[in-house]
Amino acid sequence: MLPNKRADIPYQELPFDGQFSIFPLGTFSHELTQQPHRHDHFQIIWFTKAAGRHMVDFVWYELEDNMLFLLRPGQVHQLDCVRDGISIIFTEKFYFTNKNDKETLYDFSNLFDSWHGYGPVRLGTCVSESFRLLSDLMSREMKSSLSNSSIIKHYLNAFLLLAEREKRRNAAEIMMPHHHDSRVVQLRRLIEKHFQCEHQVTFYANVFALTPKRLNEITKETTGRTITELLHDRIVLEAKRNLAFSHKSVKEICYELGFEDPAYFSRFFKNNTGISPQDFRDMMFK
Repeated sequence: MLPNKRADIPYQELPFDGQFSIFPLGTFSHELTQQPHRHDHFQIIWFTKAAGRHMVDFVWYELEDNMLFLLRPGQVHQLDCVRDGISIIFTEKFYFTNKNDKETLYDFSNLFDSWHGYGPVRLGTCVSESFRLLSDLMSREMKSSLSNSSIIKHYLNAFLLLAEREKRRNAAEIMMPHHHDSRVVQLRRLIEKHFQCEHQVTFYANVFALTPKRLNEITKETTGRTITELLHDRIVLEAKRNLAFSHKSVKEICYELGFEDPAYFSRFFKNNTGISPQDFRDMMFK
């Protein structure tokens, strides 16, 4: 069931203070857990044993044992399952405490990109054993009276590096390209920051001092999609979130997303989804 459509998408309050926490999935229960909700931090959900399904941004995934989900801040998700496992939550501020960290620690933000489409990571047996050991080490350090955040960060760093390797292995098994270009990571951050007000490719190309054609070539090679497609995907996702989980009118959503004409916004949404904004909202609340 979706929450009352008069309420905006809720942010779930989690049982921790500070910028990092790790806890068993089975020990945490909240009234929002089985409702669509989001967080303002990065979250890793490792289902060691699970039966049921997990929704992330309007897509339901059937759960299997040893399945890993990587959630960025703002992603909407919902659990409908019985599960055991581990949840790790942390902020970018915790991970990169100072500028030197960015030179010595793995840039985890690459791992949470989903240019080729979002999906869970299926873990091999060997890496599951390593994850269990690293999770235990993080938990012990967090609970220690002499707890040191730098030690936790390095355990987390190892966990994230292993997760990236498994994500790459998954991609290779289904023959997905996995090129990397730091400019595409920066482009993602720019789109995330400006998608509500900057809808022209030239704006993003100018930031890189490149022509739109050249930036499109880089983006296409790395993601298989053009800048316009990536930008439209992000606009449509935000429109869906607001249509499904907020009380805002279609006109209000239109203006918030940088469109001046509600009729044009409706055509844009239908061209990208095959359904009108109002029909999408009605479908969500049948």
